[in-house]
Amino acid sequence: MAKEQEHSSIATIHLRGEPYERSVINKYGEVELVNCSASLNILAAQTGYIQKLEESVASARDAELAPLYDGGFYLVDAKLKHGGELTFEESYSLGAFVLMSLNRAVRDAIVSQSSVPGYPLYTPGGVVSEQDMRETRLMQATGLLSGMSTKEGYVGLSADEIAGVVAATISLDTVVRTCSKDSVLALGGMGGDRGYGQATKASKLFSLSTLSSAVLAVDGSTHKHHSYPNTSKVAGQSAVEALGARSDFHSSEAYEELLEQTGLMMSSCHNTRTLHTLSHRLRGETINHIIGPLAYTIDADSSINGFIGVNEKVHPATVMRSLMMLSSRGFQKYENSVAFFGTNTLRAHPAMFSESEYYASSEVRSYVAIDEVAPPPYATVASFLRNGKVAGTYELTPEDFFTNDELAHMSIDDLLIPNAVDAILSANSAALGGQDYPKSMYLAMTAGLGIFTRRYLDAEDALDSDSHTVNREYLRAATREALDIIMSGRATRKMEQYIGKTQELAG
Repeated sequence: MAKEQEHSSIATIHLRGEPYERSVINKYGEVELVNCSASLNILAAQTGYIQKLEESVASARDAELAPLYDGGFYLVDAKLKHGGELTFEESYSLGAFVLMSLNRAVRDAIVSQSSVPGYPLYTPGGVVSEQDMRETRLMQATGLLSGMSTKEGYVGLSADEIAGVVAATISLDTVVRTCSKDSVLALGGMGGDRGYGQATKASKLFSLSTLSSAVLAVDGSTHKHHSYPNTSKVAGQSAVEALGARSDFHSSEAYEELLEQTGLMMSSCHNTRTLHTLSHRLRGETINHIIGPLAYTIDADSSINGFIGVNEKVHPATVMRSLMMLSSRGFQKYENSVAFFGTNTLRAHPAMFSESEYYASSEVRSYVAIDEVAPPPYATVASFLRNGKVAGTYELTPEDFFTNDELAHMSIDDLLIPNAVDAILSANSAALGGQDYPKSMYLAMTAGLGIFTRRYLDAEDALDSDSHTVNREYLRAATREALDIIMSGRATRKMEQYIGKTQELAG
């Protein structure tokens, strides 16, 4: 039976053991085995994914997929090895080729349209076995992603390269995309934190973006796409499941009901697509840390406010230009959005306001500490998308969020915790519930930036491009709103509501 399930599965890689396979107590009080691969297959069947995929491939054949059909693996591989910059279409084709090795439905849909150079199909009785051919394809996929990762580390990825591979992921590999009548603030983080407090044992911050999604859901519709930990101790999916939430939803209706009734939807990359199985099998990152935070499971016609934490490898303005591209090409509909990183300096380095200067200086990039709003006393750098255009890059200081008197209640020593699962989960509960005031204040800074982006950014005086500063009055007002949501208990009640609804809708 297990072999039959694997053979009919769209995924070629099945992740085994905890947390990908785990036992939970369902709404009937019974022990139930939750399996990410099984959930993915059920969801794909319930959403008509394969039929929609065939339409997507057919429409992309002579456009986004043209480089794949013209040159296959070798065209994109050669361009990467010679230091070339990929076009949007070439990056989309790279993503598609990778997905052909991970997703049987993608492979079948693409080869049914036309042959792909360098991608022979298995022939029973042939010289090469099916297992050997599958391993070769996985090695080729890993090689392409590693090539992109190397380029990212040394010279940076272009907006076209980021947008192309993200577009391939959401249009080809994502089996459910939830519709929303309201604009959705969608959170994602790239990880790879260097962190603070290296001289002490405390070097980790708590789950800021995951907890912020509960705070922001009180303010309006909010989406968080996340996964299990790969290179970290705790990731978003493990954090909410530790609180009792479920992630295994088997229909588009379940996702829509969850978002409509709670204002919050957290989707798992393991249950909704195959791409992340490769990095988790490798136990290391390729460029999934870029794709995941941008490849939301939201319908292409539903409006999104992107809220994206980036690491030192990607300038925030590059991400904003990628969002513009995804919007103009119809893959996702972006409204006012922000991308940001936290520094380990008191003021932003002047080169951080320029993409070209930023990528040219490894020293400047070394000042990036986290893919979050920086804790006091450090500065945050953010780029905004406003009215469909990149609105520049700005410095956010702690004083932009709180007054000096308020900041006296919070220091970085209050925020750092041991990098251990129990310590992180304990800090999460205390921060969200208001029991640890300094951590709740810091959480409010992150959620405050989200409220500012969603509700204040449209104001003409929200940004000052000459001084690279934001309107302090607006950002403080947004942060006070977020802190009030936390201290009043509404954030905790929202999380409890969400957990209860996921238990009802799961499976």
